[in-house]
Amino acid sequence: MAQEERFLRCEVVAWVSQEFPGWVRVRLVDADSKSWFFVDKVPVFTGGQLSFDTRLPAPVHVRCGIVRHDDDRALVISTAPDGVETEGGQRLFRVREDQLDRHTV
Repeated sequence: MAQEERFLRCEVVAWVSQEFPGWVRVRLVDADSKSWFFVDKVPVFTGGQLSFDTRLPAPVHVRCGIVRHDDDRALVISTAPDGVETEGGQRLFRVREDQLDRHTV
């Protein structure tokens, strides 16, 4: 069965490189209040909505798939659809339902 796709709300906290296409460091705070950090190309997170003069932190989305409902307040999601993983290689996260959007803006 295919995973239901959503968009996980995160925030850009720093520029890693401004050379095309631009690389950013993005923070996710999960359902347990743990911070996770991703580093990847700007288009992976924003679809071109971020520029070098954007004030940080700035909101972005990561495409994800819902793996399962973990309990009454959390879902387990995977950031594997676009190959996004944390600096330590993590792709599965417990997040709150209100951290997910059906569409990016």
